Amino acid sequence: MAVSQRMWKLEQERKRRERLKRQRQRRNCAILVLVLAIVAVVAVVLLNTDKKEKTEPQAPPSDVFVDSKAVSDPYTTTREISDIKASFFKDSAFAGNALAQTIGMYGILENADFHAGVNVDLENVYETTPSGSTTSISEQFKSKRFKKIFLAFGENELSKLKSSEFKKDYLKLVDKIRDYQPDAKIYLISIPPVTPEASDAERNGITMKKIMEFNRRIMSIAVDEELYYVDAVDALGDNKDFMPGGVSSDGVNLNKAAAIDLLYYISKEAYIPDAEDLADMDVDEEEEDEDESEETDEVKKPQKTQPPQPTATVNVFKDSVNGKKKGE
Repeated sequence: MAVSQRMWKLEQERKRRERLKRQRQRRNCAILVLVLAIVAVVAVVLLNTDKKEKTEPQAPPSDVFVDSKAVSDPYTTTREISDIKASFFKDSAFAGNALAQTIGMYGILENADFHAGVNVDLENVYETTPSGSTTSISEQFKSKRFKKIFLAFGENELSKLKSSEFKKDYLKLVDKIRDYQPDAKIYLISIPPVTPEASDAERNGITMKKIMEFNRRIMSIAVDEELYYVDAVDALGDNKDFMPGGVSSDGVNLNKAAAIDLLYYISKEAYIPDAEDLADMDVDEEEEDEDESEETDEVKKPQKTQPPQPTATVNVFKDSVNGKKKGE
């Protein structure tokens, strides 16, 4: 009888220990779940913070000019991202300088690729690789097919090249992209305007006079090659063609509101210009005329060394009937 009672007590002790063991296991599980939940919350917060920083960044840094009006009176727009027709930019790519990079950084377009950088120009575009890639910007168009390609060049060339040299280099890139993308529509985005203060500062060669001069070259490429032209001055400029104050801290780069306005304009107003559009472009053509004269000097000089030709007899009656002057 004593043995049975002892066995019963041992059994009860065993059951008690098992209950305690299960309680400890449940408690440990609860602690583990709590810890995992805390880690998950922290991860979500960090992810959202990182996403916000990527989709709403500041405009790329620039030492061109600090516009004091940018802080007190920022450039705003009445348009929303939803006003931009997303299907227009489906299967498209942007390539070029800080303008293209800025549009990509704001996360406005979800169906477009961006191959750009702040210091990208028409010289280094063949060597510069976008972030996360081992292929140069120009070679990004070699394999993947695009319906539309938007090119943004000019700002970095303002202080380096004459406008005629800029046009030659731009044509070289256009020809290369056309070889890679024969079926894509190519859009040339002109250089956006800057504020009057930034233009007066003339840092890095950026003035509205030079911007308009280079933009005329960009339009001439569009005319000659039958490409689409995006008039960024018309899209963003005021009644004097300057950028309104507050577009960014330097008066040059675009804030998100300006980028939205530009993309909306692209989807609605981009067109293939003709010779009349080019003639209507109001710019100071003094330097452009000098460039053109340099290009034709080699043709004109040999003419001066030619021996005089015998004077031909002019049939005045015949020439007048044909409606032509001598030499035409």
